[in-house]
Amino acid sequence: MKPPLLQVGIALICLILLLVFAWRSPPSDTPKDPYNEIRFERTANVNHRQTADEPTAAKRTHLPALPTEKAMTQDEIKILLDRVLMVLRSGDALAIKEALEKLDWVFNGENHDKATGIAAILSFLESGQDAATGEGFLVGEGGLLTEATTLRVFLMDHLGSLSRAAGSSAALEVARENLSRFHSADEWAISMRNVAWLDPHSRVFLAERTSAMLNHEEWRRNPSQGMLEAFDFIVHTGALSTVPALHSLITGDDASLARAAAVALDRMATTHALTLTTLLNQQPDLFATTPLLRANLFGHADLGNPGQRNQIETYLLRPDVSADEREKLFNSLLQSGQFVSHNLVTRFTPPETPADADARLIRLTHTVNEWLADERFSRLQGELRQFGETVNRVHDEINTDLGSDPK
Repeated sequence: MKPPLLQVGIALICLILLLVFAWRSPPSDTPKDPYNEIRFERTANVNHRQTADEPTAAKRTHLPALPTEKAMTQDEIKILLDRVLMVLRSGDALAIKEALEKLDWVFNGENHDKATGIAAILSFLESGQDAATGEGFLVGEGGLLTEATTLRVFLMDHLGSLSRAAGSSAALEVARENLSRFHSADEWAISMRNVAWLDPHSRVFLAERTSAMLNHEEWRRNPSQGMLEAFDFIVHTGALSTVPALHSLITGDDASLARAAAVALDRMATTHALTLTTLLNQQPDLFATTPLLRANLFGHADLGNPGQRNQIETYLLRPDVSADEREKLFNSLLQSGQFVSHNLVTRFTPPETPADADARLIRLTHTVNEWLADERFSRLQGELRQFGETVNRVHDEINTDLGSDPK
C-alpha cells in the first residue's frame, strides 16, 4: 500500500531540515577556527591602544580650578602637581599643554607667592617623582626655558626664577646637590644655570662641572638637548682647559656634539679673544690638523685692542701658518660672523649692524696700511695689498648701502 502523497511531502521536508541543521551545526568535537579568535584579540588590542593614546574628555584627568583673586596655598599646589603628574603620564598632548600653562600661571601669575611656590617645588622634588612632558629643552629670553623635557626640569627652571626674585638660596642648594651625581644631563644644564644666577663666585665650580659633563661617557654617547645647551657654560667660564676637548668633539663622529663644540669655541673666540689667541700661539700644535678653523678663531679678535692685535700679528708671522690659512684669516676679519641665540647664562648678542661693520672695516683698513709699512711683514706684501683692495671695495659697498659717500 503506497503512503498518501501528503505524508511523503512532510517526510521530505523534515529530511531537508535535518540536513540543513547538520550543515550549520558541526559536532562538538570539531575544532574552532583559531583565525577568528586571533582576529578578535587583535581588534581588542587596537581598540585598547587607541583608548590609551587618545583619552576621551570623560576619561581625562581634571585639574582643580585655580583661584583668581589670591595665591594658592602649598597644599593646593601639591594637589595640582599630583594631578599634573597624572596628566603627563596619560600622554594626552592637549591636556599636558593645559596643565603646564596652569603651572606657569601658579608660579608666575599675578597672584603668585614666591615663598609658597618655592616650598611646594622643593617638596615635590624631594619626592623623586617625575614624568616626561613630550617637549624639548628650549631656551628663551634671559635664559628661561620655553620648553622643558620633564616635570622636574620644568620645576627647577621655575625654582631658579623664584629663588632669584625672592633672594632665596633654595635653588642653589638643590642645584649643587643635583650636580654631585650623574642623574640627568637636562637637570644638570638647568642646575648649572641656577648656580650661575645665584652664586657670582661660581665660575671655577661651573668650569669643573662642565668638564665632568664633557667627560661623562654615557651622556656623550647619546647627548640630550639640555647637554648641548650646557656648552654655553664653556663660554660663560672661559675655561681654556676645555679647548682640547672641544677640538676633539669638532673632529669626532657625533654631529650634534661637533656643532655644539664649534659654536662654543667660536663664541669663546669673541668673548675671550685675548686668552684664546694667546693659548693658540703658545701651543701651535693644538689646532695643527684644522688650520682653517684656527684661522677663523683668530679672525674674531678686535684689532682695536692692542693685546688682541699683537696676538694676530704673532700668528701672521708664524712659519707654520700657510698662505691658505692666512687667506682664511683675512676673510674672517673681513666678514665677522657670529652665532645669534638665546643662551642659558651668557648674554644675547644681536647681529652686527651696518654702522658697526663700517667702523670695523675702517679700523681694518688702517691696520692693513700699517702692516704694509712695517718691514716685519715684507714677505706678505702681495697678500696684504690684495687684502687691502678687497677691504676698500667692501667698505665702499657698505657706505653705499648706508647712503653716504665712500671716504
